[in-house]
Amino acid sequence: MNNNSAKTLFDNKTYVFMTECLSTNDYLLKLLKKKNYEEGTMVNTSYQKGGRGQRNNEWLSEKGKNLTFSFLLEPNIKLSNQFLLHIITSISIFKTLLKINIKNISIKWPNDIYVNDKKIAGILIENLVYRKFIHKSVIGVGLNINQVNFSSLNATSIINETMKKHNLNQIIQIFKSIFNKEYLKLNSNKIHEEFDYYKKNLIGYQIEKKYEYNSGVIKGKIIDVLSDGILVIQTKDSIMKLNFGDIRLV
Repeated sequence: MNNNSAKTLFDNKTYVFMTECLSTNDYLLKLLKKKNYEEGTMVNTSYQKGGRGQRNNEWLSEKGKNLTFSFLLEPNIKLSNQFLLHIITSISIFKTLLKINIKNISIKWPNDIYVNDKKIAGILIENLVYRKFIHKSVIGVGLNINQVNFSSLNATSIINETMKKHNLNQIIQIFKSIFNKEYLKLNSNKIHEEFDYYKKNLIGYQIEKKYEYNSGVIKGKIIDVLSDGILVIQTKDSIMKLNFGDIRLV
């Protein structure tokens, strides 16, 4: 990334729109095997038939109702700092929702976005690594916009929260503008402010919650998130450091 290119990250870049595909992340990764696409390349679809979330969880979306897209970054950051990409993407979705007057937004570690305790968006990040640096990164975003009914009771959408339909293109343009600004902070001192913003809006931060852990349930509060994404939870008896997949909020 360089500052000049980041200011216009998505402008005049390759944009692929499909009526449907299995996964925008998979499609973009396949494109990268064929040629060297520029940073800011985006793949968007009306219907993602085989969308994936973290830990290969399925992301289901009604045709033409939601945003499902992926885009290419060339962050050139250390692999040990990869969680910074999760932070700036989570915050970009968070601020996009704020921009359209959504209330009660929160982030569920590592990078799900919730509104009124229901999931409204998810992120999948897949990195191409060279000599312990992230050479390229494919950022996948699923954001529920105009879908009313969900198979999961713990899901919501912008239409359910605002009681009105929204233009998908307008929302993706808001996201692009916000992400441009967030991406500029990646290699600056301002990234520490973004880390604080992320933690402040994290479900369970400094508040005791119940978590599934080792086939049981523990009580604890999140007291920190480390630069590599490790979650630090304080229980009654100890301080635990946990990685993705180790623990789940009940």
